[in-house]
Amino acid sequence: MEDLILDAVPLGAAPSPSPSPAPVIVRSPTQELPKPGRQVYNITGSQSVHIGPVIHNISMSQKPKPRLQERILKRDVDALIMCHRMIGDRDKYVTSEHLGDSWKSLGRVMGFSEGQLQNIEVDNSRNADRVFEILSLWHDRESDRATVSKLTQMVIDVKAYHLLKYLRP
Repeated sequence: MEDLILDAVPLGAAPSPSPSPAPVIVRSPTQELPKPGRQVYNITGSQSVHIGPVIHNISMSQKPKPRLQERILKRDVDALIMCHRMIGDRDKYVTSEHLGDSWKSLGRVMGFSEGQLQNIEVDNSRNADRVFEILSLWHDRESDRATVSKLTQMVIDVKAYHLLKYLRP
């Protein structure tokens, strides 16, 4: 058990104008004294506490690193960009299931007007259906130029990077 300093003023209360008594340090009988020139504090229930001249950026809420198969590898993205295969139904399905709320941004990048996007939104209640419709219209309009490479570049443009791990060259 580390040093505890007992304070006479409750948390959040203003100190009284009279001088407060010196803090009382409570130690476990078996606990060693801190080394000379060093103070030990036990602070609980707080975040981002800084004592002293050195700041160590330690965050308890850091996300664990994704596993290798969950990470989007540069070589995989390069393979998608180099793939000049026309998009198929599988590409449309995968994109529609994983794109989410970025469907309007993707539609704008594909060259659809706000009116067209509003019509698609009214005609389809789910985002996945809206994305599938946009991809189908884009595929019909672009014909053989609707490739995995172009789709990948547009997905990168709308910053939907999470989708790239589901596409296949």
